[in-house]
Amino acid sequence: MAIEKKTIGDLKGLRFFVPSYQRGYRWTEFDVSALLDDVAEFSVEGDKRYCIQALIVKKRDDGSFEVVDGQQRLTTIYIFMKIAAQEIRSAVPPFELNYETRKNSGSFLKTLSDETNFDDSNIDFYYMGRAYSNMNKWLESQPDKSVAIQELNTKIRKSVFFIWYELLHDIDPIAMFTKVNLGKIPLTNAELIKALILNQDNFGTDASKRQTEISIAWDRIEQGLRDDSFWYFLNEKEQSGTRIDMLFDLLAKDYNAIAQNPISTSQNYFPFLVFSAALKNAKEKEEFVNALWSDVEKLYAEFRDWYNDLNKYHIIGYLIANGTTITEIFSLTRGKRKNAVNTALLAKSKIKYDDLNMLALDTTAHKKRIRQLLLLFNIATLVCKSEKQYRFPFDIYKREQWDIEHIHATADETDDADDSLGNLALLDCHTNRSYKEAQFIDKRKIIIERESKGLFVPLCTKNVFLKVYSKNLNDMDLWNEKDKTEYVSAIKQTLDTFFNERSV
Repeated sequence: MAIEKKTIGDLKGLRFFVPSYQRGYRWTEFDVSALLDDVAEFSVEGDKRYCIQALIVKKRDDGSFEVVDGQQRLTTIYIFMKIAAQEIRSAVPPFELNYETRKNSGSFLKTLSDETNFDDSNIDFYYMGRAYSNMNKWLESQPDKSVAIQELNTKIRKSVFFIWYELLHDIDPIAMFTKVNLGKIPLTNAELIKALILNQDNFGTDASKRQTEISIAWDRIEQGLRDDSFWYFLNEKEQSGTRIDMLFDLLAKDYNAIAQNPISTSQNYFPFLVFSAALKNAKEKEEFVNALWSDVEKLYAEFRDWYNDLNKYHIIGYLIANGTTITEIFSLTRGKRKNAVNTALLAKSKIKYDDLNMLALDTTAHKKRIRQLLLLFNIATLVCKSEKQYRFPFDIYKREQWDIEHIHATADETDDADDSLGNLALLDCHTNRSYKEAQFIDKRKIIIERESKGLFVPLCTKNVFLKVYSKNLNDMDLWNEKDKTEYVSAIKQTLDTFFNERSV
């Protein structure tokens, strides 16, 4: 599978064919203006280039290329070239575009000019004509239209590029089109990188064997990341497409940091572009591919080590759930002995908890701290109190959006709501919404019913509604001031044990 970077100038002499399964050109004024803004604002200093997107094609028997994805931008670039050609004689479009369904559309594009009499007899004519007019409108808004055309023309031809992704002859272009465009899911960095590093030209005489080895290992890692328990331990949300992208995103930052010509991190397909440039500059391509794949496997193994070590799992999972980046965690774990790692992770996770009676839902900062504290209380209880350690299910916690809620809501509107920590616990968003104003006894029934169905309830939330932290159990139907005080005391004692009486 051919995969490389092609500037617009590199497309000179190529013929593109837009098949019937593609919809027609549909870009709006917003789309056109956004592209022109991006290109105009992009700096070419240091020979930098602007990635416009992936252009997926398949070579046809007549030598032309069937466009599987990228038609909209390709057509937009063509339309700009027609405008530029009236200002700069040499600025004719370097490539051709033809359409299977509306054959007249290709001819219409070729004749576009300021003299064209636009009509709506063909839906493509309408949108192409609108794009032409909108481009002129954008250019006329610039300080000097002529200068703007010349500068854009130079940039587009020399510094704007597609990621050229040429399908093998046995790949069904319609199946690929459906995959890429179903819900408008673009090719992921991982898919591009896989094609890049598995290119047969990167290997010696045993290319097929090495390609197979990496492919099998790749699938194993992707399958491992498909385990939601593992994935949500490391991430806050789902990632569309391939989850192995996460590993390449992290490694790309490291590779880019030592590159002679670093890629802008805001660039489309940043990880792919980093590895593409590194591979191009490598003296030995096979050696580079092997080193990169070794780094991928080491990073995956590092994450597996975190996951399998329940002590690391709980602290690191807690930190990630509260906004600590994986890069920050690397700084606490890499190159250190186990005891030093444990100490560093504990120190990073420690939050102030000697003033618990002062905490209430009165400020955004307090609310954030209470949520962190209640999550940590649940984790610390699992770690410190259980005979056998259990995994806190970060996947359920994040997907069900467990958050702060009142243990006992004030049903009587004459009373003020109690927003202090002693009256707060974690509840899932559904229970929060459905039973927000329920009293203690009613919420307890809901919690017990939920758990009886095998649904997840955080341990400390269940303990609250069973009054595990209360010393006086004479009245199980109320959550009174004494209960609140003893609950806050239990939180402090558990965190004291977690931080001071054990090493993780």
